[in-house]
Amino acid sequence: MLVILTNIPTPYRTAFFNTLSNVLKERDIDFHVIYCAKTEPRRFWDFNPNENNYNYTFLPGWHPNFKNYYPHFNVGLIKILTSLKPKYLIIAGSWNAPSTINVLLNKKKINTKLVFWSEGHHSAQRSNSKFISKIRKIVFSSFNAFVVPNEKSKVYAKSLNPNALVGFLPNTIDEDFYEPVTNKYEIDLLKKKYNLHHLSKIFISVATLSERKGVFDLLQAYNSLDGLKKKEIGLIFVGTGELLKKMEIFISINKLENVYLFGHQEKYVVKDLMIASDIFVLPTRLDPNPLTPLEASFMKKPLILSKHAGNFSELLVKNKNGFGLNSIDKDSILESLEFFAAKDKEEIILMGEYSYQNVKSNFTRLSAANSLVKFLDTL
Repeated sequence: MLVILTNIPTPYRTAFFNTLSNVLKERDIDFHVIYCAKTEPRRFWDFNPNENNYNYTFLPGWHPNFKNYYPHFNVGLIKILTSLKPKYLIIAGSWNAPSTINVLLNKKKINTKLVFWSEGHHSAQRSNSKFISKIRKIVFSSFNAFVVPNEKSKVYAKSLNPNALVGFLPNTIDEDFYEPVTNKYEIDLLKKKYNLHHLSKIFISVATLSERKGVFDLLQAYNSLDGLKKKEIGLIFVGTGELLKKMEIFISINKLENVYLFGHQEKYVVKDLMIASDIFVLPTRLDPNPLTPLEASFMKKPLILSKHAGNFSELLVKNKNGFGLNSIDKDSILESLEFFAAKDKEEIILMGEYSYQNVKSNFTRLSAANSLVKFLDTL
C-alpha cells in the first residue's frame, strides 16, 4: 500500500491522486490519502467528495492560525497509519509540520519506507538561523528518499541528506480542464464578454496581490509603457491580497484604462481570462513551485517568468517560449513587456506552442504517476 499524508485537499492534487490511484490499481497496489484538515486560511477551494476517486481520511484535530503559519495538530494519525500498514508513506507538506514530526517520532512503530515530497529550495528558505538549520537537517536526514518537482529542489534535498535517493515528481494540474483553445471565434467571444476586444495584446497575472508576487512592480512597469502602447495593450490581474487598495489607487491616479483587477475568481472565469489573454506574467520574488505558469503553458501561452520560481528552468525554454526575469523591479519587467509588445501575433502563437509542447512532454498526470511508481520500486 502507498499512503500519502498531506495538509489539505487541492484541485490539482485531487486530479493527480485520481490518476495515481488508477495506475496503482493496475498493479494491485492499494492507495490511501490522509488529510490533516479540510481547508486553511486564504484557500478558496471547495471540497467535492464526488471528484475524489480514491480512498481518503480527514483527521480530527486542532487548527490554529498563527499569521502566516497554519499548523494542524491531529488526533489518531499514528493509529490509522499502523492500521493501514503502508509499504510506502509519502509526506507532502512542510518539514516542520506537527504531522511530519509526529511521524518521525513514531518511525519505528509505523515501520514503512518514508519519502518526503519536498518543494523547498535554497532561495525559498524562510529562515537561515543556525538553530533552525540544524533541526531542518535532522528532519531531512530522517527520510529514506525524496520526490521533488524540479532541479532546484533536488539540489536542496541532497544538500541536507546527501545519501538519500531523489526522484522527480512534478506538481501537475488538471490538464483536461486547462486544455488550449485556439479557435479565433471562441477567443473573440470571450474578449467581448469581458470587454477586452479593443486590445491588440493582453498580459495576464494570476497571483496573490502581495509584495512577494511582484505584482505592484508589474503594474509600475506597465505604467512606464508609452501612451500609444497603453491604449493597445491590456494588463489583467486575477487574485486578491494586501496590495489591492494600493493598486486601485495607482490605477486611478495614473488613469490606466486598460488595467483590470478581477479579484479572486472561480477556476472557470480564470480559464476564460487565460484564453482571452496572450502572455502570462509571474514576477515572483519567492515561489517554490508555482502552478499558474504550468496552467498557462498547457493553454499555449508564452511566459514572463521570474528566475525565483522553483520551476523556472523546467518551464522556460531558453529563446523559445518566453522571457526570464533575473531581477524583480520596474525596469526589468518593463523590458519584458517591451519584448512582447514588439512581437507580432504569429510569433506569440509560436512561442505559446513551445510552452505547450514542453509541458505536454514532461508534466502530465499520467507521466508523473508512472514516474512515481517506478521510483518507489527502487526503494
